[in-house]
Amino acid sequence: MLLNDPHLSELQTQVFDIFMELDSETQQLEKKAASERNLHARRSIEEHFEKKQLRKELIEYDFD
Repeated sequence: MLLNDPHLSELQTQVFDIFMELDSETQQLEKKAASERNLHARRSIEEHFEKKQLRKELIEYDFD
């Protein structure tokens, strides 16, 4: 029958390989997006603390 057909088995292997490639690309894109979100969050936090420190230093500065 069709189950023992070598061409069908080869086709199944090719389809499986394509699926695995697509899945791998999707995972890589998700990792990249997560990495970009984390970088943006980290930079925002650093900017917040830099502004906070600058305000504190400006308040303490003596303008003679």
